[in-house]
Amino acid sequence: MASPSTVICDVCESQHTTTNADFWCPECDEGLCSQCLKYHNALKATRAHEVIPVENYKQLPTSIANIAHHCSQHDRKFQMYCPQHESLCCPLCIRSNNANCVGILSLEEVIQTAKTSVLLESLDQNLKDIKINIEKVVKDRKQNLTEIQKQRQTFHDEIKQVRNEINEHLDTLEKRLLQELSAAEKKVKSEIEDLIAKLAETTGQVNAMENNISAIKDYASDLQSFLGTKMIETEIQKYETFLQSLFDDGSLQKIDINCKIEDKITDVL
Repeated sequence: MASPSTVICDVCESQHTTTNADFWCPECDEGLCSQCLKYHNALKATRAHEVIPVENYKQLPTSIANIAHHCSQHDRKFQMYCPQHESLCCPLCIRSNNANCVGILSLEEVIQTAKTSVLLESLDQNLKDIKINIEKVVKDRKQNLTEIQKQRQTFHDEIKQVRNEINEHLDTLEKRLLQELSAAEKKVKSEIEDLIAKLAETTGQVNAMENNISAIKDYASDLQSFLGTKMIETEIQKYETFLQSLFDDGSLQKIDINCKIEDKITDVL
């Protein structure tokens, strides 16, 4: 999670006093105790800040909570957004780094609909679709495992039948055939189970991403929602690429094992 179990009031700490914070101000990037919150709400410069309970702040993912509202280079509040570089800008950034950029937007306008954006809802739906596809793939692979087990049993019975029709001196040959058949099943089973394990891991990551989206909707600031959405979009593209690669590289093709008794063995009969 974003924050430790105890968050300290930064205002009190600046006065060499340690007090647990009850609230968190994303714009100030500071914890506030109940007493300092009163002063915070009274000041003209900070009274419009959206303060949240510190317990809500702790629910935010680390990547979202660490999104700063101030430029680390110039120590100024971000006020603009550059679509060309997909970056936040303070007034000094515009002057020094983005002077020639076209289409600079007001950050306040850009982020005001971040939590209710179509993109955030679309990402949420994409995660659900990924989970559904994973469930289908896992079901298909498990069904393939069942078929392979039945196939192995069928071939095992065939081998046993041949063995019972020949003389005792062919026991060694029977053992070798069974070992080869078991090895073939083990190899295929291992490949499929490895894929299922990867899919299970991906499902866990998708679940975590869904929780992150819920946390963004409930607790993140508009700026955090805006940038957090872009982070999640990048991760979802990775999951979609991973699933597509399973179709492209043949990982989801049905696998069979086969066994053929050579004619010269039956000729012994």
